[in-house]
Amino acid sequence: MRILIGGWFTLPRLGREDFMLLMKQGVTYDKAMGFKMDAGTDLESAVRTIRSAVGEDIELTVRCFVCGKESCEGCYYSKVCDRRKVSSMCLCADHSPEKGIFDLYVKTLSETVVS
Repeated sequence: MRILIGGWFTLPRLGREDFMLLMKQGVTYDKAMGFKMDAGTDLESAVRTIRSAVGEDIELTVRCFVCGKESCEGCYYSKVCDRRKVSSMCLCADHSPEKGIFDLYVKTLSETVVS
């Protein structure tokens, strides 16, 4: 199961204990949208809880800071990257090789801080 950090995802119906544990671990729940893990989530614990509840391996992915699409696919470092410990401000394969990407990164960051 792939889970995009900062994105909404669905899970099969969980038992009360698993649900409460995820809430304590900082996972957000919305009845209409589902679940979401973000900067306030204890990712290691939440992944362990979800893996145990659904019986599947969990793969975390992050968004490209510049364009917003999933950045892990096609990433040179994806096999060695521990997404539970890295910044969620990654760059996708389309933006990481660009020479002027730093300027675009700074522009996006300043727009984010201002809003």
